[in-house]
Parts: sequence; structure tokens; C-alpha cells
Amino acid sequence: MGRRTENTEYLKECIADALLQHMVDTPVEKITIEQITSTAGVGRTTYFRYFNSKLDVLSFKVGLLWRRWQEEHPLQGKATERARALQFFSFCQSRQTLLRFLYEKGEIQLIMDSFLRGIALSTAEPGRDQYREMYTHCGVVGVMMVWIGNGFRETPEALADICAFREEE
Repeated sequence: MGRRTENTEYLKECIADALLQHMVDTPVEKITIEQITSTAGVGRTTYFRYFNSKLDVLSFKVGLLWRRWQEEHPLQGKATERARALQFFSFCQSRQTLLRFLYEKGEIQLIMDSFLRGIALSTAEPGRDQYREMYTHCGVVGVMMVWIGNGFRETPEALADICAFREEE
């Protein structure tokens, strides 16, 4: 019998929340799997069934939050670059405590990788449009990293205006 998706996601989120809880006082590299699984109330087997590393755990959490945000705040019609950027920066603003925490813990690459996986699920055909799309996504993620470092001073709208290089036809 297969595992239910809701149960799997719940267990994975418990593991992620446990890791984040330990990261408050301990560098991620010093946190043991035993500490995470004990706090999460799961066994080591469960941890390794779903994750290969602690960075995978954190990436899962960021990606999960992003997917939930997109479901709760869907884009209407044919979304422009500005609309997509605004959706992304609004999400980041809503999760600034987590993003600032990860940033301060030195997990910059994790944040970037998580979002690039989440936002760069390209629908473009291989070729020029695909490269252009990835170029835009990497730029938006880079802007997000500077924004976190600057303490989220600008509004999501201001950043969306900066990142909307051109409106789509």
C-alpha cells in the first residue's frame, strides 16, 4: 500500500521544522540527524527515506512554502514578467523571517537553489526562450538575495518594477 501524499508531506515538514528549530542555536553542520529525528518524532529511516542531506531538508521547506503561496495567490490570465516578479517578491516579504534567518546562517546558496528549482520550472521550448527565461529567473533570485541583505527595505512592487525588463506581448 502506498503512502498518502498528505502524510508524507507532513512528516517531511516535521523534519524541516525540527532542523530549523535546532538551527536557532547550532550551526547546521553541527546538528545531528539524531537531534532532528528526535525533535521531529520520527526515526532515522524516515529521515533518510525522504532526504539525503540537511540542505535537502531546508530546500524542501522553502520549496513547500513557495508552492503553497502560489496556490493561495495564483496569477490571473497571461501573467506579465512584472506580475510574476511581484508574486515572488510578495512571497519573500511574507517569509522574510525565515529568509533572513537562513541568510544570516550563511545558507545563501540553499536559498538560491531552492527558488531556482521552484520558479524556474520552464515551459519554454529548448533554445533561446529557455535561456532567456533562466537568465531572468537568476536575476530575480539575485535581486532577492540583495533585498534580504538590505533588510527588505524596498516594497515588492518596487522590486517588481526593477525586474520587469519588458512586458510580454
